[in-house]
Amino acid sequence: MTSEELKQFKASLSITSVAGALGIDVERGRFHCFCPQRHANGDRTPSVSISEDRGLFRCWVCDDIRGDVFDLVQQYRGCSFMEALDWLKETYPFLLPGGKRAQEGSPKKRTVQAVNAVERSSRVQESRGQESREEDLQPLLEEKPKELIPEDERKKVVLSFLKMLAPVDGTPAAAYLMKRRIYKPVWDRMLLRTITDYNALNRQLKETYSLEVLQYVGLFNEKGNLRYYKHPLIFPYLDTLRRASHFQARAVDSSVEPKELHLKGTIPFPYNMSALDQKRGWIYLCEGVIDTLTMLQQGLQAVGIPGVRSFKVQWLPLFKEKNVVLCLDHDEAGRKGMEYLQQVFGNAGIRTIILGDGLENIPANMKEGEDVNEWFGGKK
Repeated sequence: MTSEELKQFKASLSITSVAGALGIDVERGRFHCFCPQRHANGDRTPSVSISEDRGLFRCWVCDDIRGDVFDLVQQYRGCSFMEALDWLKETYPFLLPGGKRAQEGSPKKRTVQAVNAVERSSRVQESRGQESREEDLQPLLEEKPKELIPEDERKKVVLSFLKMLAPVDGTPAAAYLMKRRIYKPVWDRMLLRTITDYNALNRQLKETYSLEVLQYVGLFNEKGNLRYYKHPLIFPYLDTLRRASHFQARAVDSSVEPKELHLKGTIPFPYNMSALDQKRGWIYLCEGVIDTLTMLQQGLQAVGIPGVRSFKVQWLPLFKEKNVVLCLDHDEAGRKGMEYLQQVFGNAGIRTIILGDGLENIPANMKEGEDVNEWFGGKK
């Protein structure tokens, strides 16, 4: 691995995903310190902040618990840089440059040289007056984020927002879904909702809650308006009691990018969690909400994740009694992702197969680049 490949690999890693793979439970950008003995109350209230955008973390009590994604692995596992790098390569082989695992028996010399090159480059940058690592950490050092409202109250605000929305029947959202061969029984079952009057909803929310609360919850942007102006179709993430504290918003105009927005914060569980009922059987693991709804439309039990990197190892117990059919997109990224998930589930003793092996009377010749919805005849 060259120095450039090492930089590329690091840039492709999600520090929140890595934390999850380590077994760290991140909730709204915070997690419990892995040195709780240093905290007066055992770190009952999470003291570590994590920034997905910057790829950094920092404990507010322990000065030495901070750094980047490599530091996170080193400090949590108590290992060297090389051991941390090997663990990351083993855990995320599909993110390696070229999408390949490091070859068995390949010498570590090139990786050591790459690490040294990166360190030399960093020293040169510092000598030129560019940002040092301490400066990169500064946003996390400036002010400890405070919990504006308790978590239960945050969930109530989200639920209140969802109750203000309209059913999708007779709206552009309905046309969007029907074009993809997803129909009313599934809409109703999954409590899909839509924004029909953005301005009225924007005003109603401001009249009900303070702007500070709306921004803290993640509903409003920095400009003080509802984030979902171009994303009116709302997919609530329902728990086992059919309550929603998280959702995904989807654009119905194909020209809008990005196509989807999640409520800010950690995705708490896979979409359609109730299908993970701890009963023996098959479950179809899809990439995205639309593909999950497509499977439900076909009468199949399915759950969804936004992408491979969003899958959390702490979700594995939810799949304990299931055989998992992996239904990711039929492209190079999807194939690498399914290879990775097969490894993750396999390590937990959970059987997996690739889509096609568990279906009857349906041709399994998905075309290159197709997703599950297109496979079943959905149109974009």
